[in-house]
Amino acid sequence: MKPGKCCECYVSFLKQVMARNKHEGIKHEIRDYRKKRMRIISATVTFIIVFSLIATLSYCIVIYYYGNSKPTNETNGPSENKLPRAALIDALYSNYPNEEFTKSLNKTLQDSGFKVDIYQGAQVTVDFLKNLKSGYKLIILRMHSALSTNNELYFFTAEPYSVGKYTQEQYFQLVKEAYAREDSPPVFAVNWGFIKSCMTEKFNGTLVIAMGCEGACDPYAIKEILDQGATGYVSWTGPVSLFHSDKTTLFLVRTLYLEKLLIAEAVEKTNDQIGEDPDFYSILECYLS
Repeated sequence: MKPGKCCECYVSFLKQVMARNKHEGIKHEIRDYRKKRMRIISATVTFIIVFSLIATLSYCIVIYYYGNSKPTNETNGPSENKLPRAALIDALYSNYPNEEFTKSLNKTLQDSGFKVDIYQGAQVTVDFLKNLKSGYKLIILRMHSALSTNNELYFFTAEPYSVGKYTQEQYFQLVKEAYAREDSPPVFAVNWGFIKSCMTEKFNGTLVIAMGCEGACDPYAIKEILDQGATGYVSWTGPVSLFHSDKTTLFLVRTLYLEKLLIAEAVEKTNDQIGEDPDFYSILECYLS
């Protein structure tokens, strides 16, 4: 073999060795990088876990402390937003106000622990009934009511009737024009179909007392109010004078919430003590869910 060839082989050998060493060095660097990256990831995950545990523990301590401590200015009375709520819907107020009735009813209910909302006169419209707040434990309807020619019960609002208003509701016979007397201007009145379609769950958990005439004479209206979640419904078996209805309702509410009688017992006691309407011989009747 010639000397030149030997040198070339040696150089080639050195190149192979250097290439192999370089390759091994790169692999070693990659392993070191991977190990370093895993250490960083492990440290980060550990930090996140520890931080989350500390944050959770701190949150629990804060909630426990504030949840079991009372502010220094807190009164001993119940919070107003925790009080049971009652509503008087008085569509008759504009033409037949009875301030003594309203005052006495309000005092009785407040003494019984209720927060009372009072809606009077022109406030009581079709839209008002649609948008009535839910959550009342008691709703008293001081409204005219009457049976139509096909024996459907209608509750009278205080909203003057207009042909061009609530056209969809009128088309589907959910509302109609109604007259308290022959010489009185017409107002909008609503029936059981309106309650079904437009007052869904408005009476959930509610006792409904309807003070108007013939409120206990339409089984569809009664069923629909109970189907909307009412715990009970109380109304008259026929026509009734406003004076007698006001007096009887005050007695009933006192019996229910001051004497704490059950609904059926309170209605029976009210009928016994106050008696039937002296002109129309109507009495109260109750229906329970």
